[in-house]
Amino acid sequence: MVSIHILIMGIIDPRREDEGYLRISMTGLGLLLFLCWSGPVMWPVANLSALDSSSAPAQPADAFEAAVKSFNLLSSFFSDSDIEDCDIYPVSRHGRSYAEAYDYLLAGFEAGLADDILKAYTFTGPDGTLRIIPCEGIPLLTVADRAQAAIIPQEDCTLIKVRLADCYQPGDSYIYQITSRLIEGNWKITDLSLTEE
Repeated sequence: MVSIHILIMGIIDPRREDEGYLRISMTGLGLLLFLCWSGPVMWPVANLSALDSSSAPAQPADAFEAAVKSFNLLSSFFSDSDIEDCDIYPVSRHGRSYAEAYDYLLAGFEAGLADDILKAYTFTGPDGTLRIIPCEGIPLLTVADRAQAAIIPQEDCTLIKVRLADCYQPGDSYIYQITSRLIEGNWKITDLSLTEE
């Protein structure tokens, strides 16, 4: 406020009666008024470009698409594998060690869940290579499940529920619940539950 008062006093000096000075003072006053009145109108426009470059809030439907990608990642981890040295336990091309496999799964799964998956379905062989345990695994979510999926946004996550029929044997029925959260700007699966009906 003081700086504006000093600026106005510098523009209009009643002690000077010089006609040329008055013209300059009126120009200065006009400029000052223009800046004061146009500033609030122009400043928000300048900030809109920053808002335009930011991404839109993540939508629950994006959580479904991200979950499908996460399950594709998991499927690739288990199916892109090789049998080495006539061993019955395959080795994934996406992680010959626990650290490599863990980093690979972190692209679609929360850290704790990635660790749980590796502990349940792999082991480290005597040579230090991570090996896959051949067994029935986690049901995979696919694009085809979208039509029957219930996507339920919560305060801090999105729940995806799908009814699976004939999952492990003919006539069985399960509710598959997938919990996804935004982690570092990406939807990641944080929890899986399969409940028999």
